[in-house]
Order: sequence, then structure tokens, then C-alpha cells
Amino acid sequence: MIDELVRTGLARFEYQHILNHGPPSVLAALSTECGGDQGRWWEFHDHYMTTRDFSRDGAVAFAASLSLDTEQFAQCLDTETHLDAVFAQHRNAVDSGVRRTPTIRVNGQGAAVTDALITQVLELAEQLGLDATDG
Repeated sequence: MIDELVRTGLARFEYQHILNHGPPSVLAALSTECGGDQGRWWEFHDHYMTTRDFSRDGAVAFAASLSLDTEQFAQCLDTETHLDAVFAQHRNAVDSGVRRTPTIRVNGQGAAVTDALITQVLELAEQLGLDATDG
């Protein structure tokens, strides 16, 4: 249903790093962005949802497992190339009321992803004369 809402333009998917777990969150965000420089953003994102290894060496090893240029990746990580952008995303998210992920916002209000939320979005779309089945 979420895919359908995005595809029809009733919703928008947006990702912002939330640094709720201190240094491990920062390393995961930087690694994800450095992996993204080589086209592997989502692979790093998904990796950090399941791993317990939040070390630099673990990040470089994962980059190697994806056949990335590990020298480029390590340099990006070591120089914290994306640190300002990661902190800016975190500040933007927190300033807009986001405290955890995932968060769904409807008309500026945060909510958990539930059937009730999807029903609320569909009802709002109907009130606005939008058709969630288009697309």
C-alpha cells in the first residue's frame, strides 16, 4: 500500500539520517553515504539494519564484499566527507519533530505505519478528490 501511495503521488518517500545511537549511528551514516558515492547506498543502509559490527574495519570489509573501490571508500570514511550533510539531515529531522525511524508524517503530524494510518491517508486523498488507484 505504501508503494501505491508513493507511486500515485499521494505520499512522498524521504530518507534522513537519525543519529540516535551515538558514534555507531554516525559511522553507519557515513559508511552509507560513502557507499552511495559508488552506487551502493541501499546495500549499506540494509547492512546496518542487520549487523552488529559498527567498526571502520567492518565497513571497509563490507565495501570490499560489494567489490567497491576500498581505497576510495576508506578515504571518504576517514576524511568524514559527508559528515556535515549527515549532521544537517539529523538536525533537520529532529527540528521537524522526527525522533525515530521509520516515521510517517501526515499533514505535518508524525505517526507509526499502521493500517489506521493508511486508512487516514486514503480518506484524506478522497476528501481532496484524489484517486489512490491511479498510476
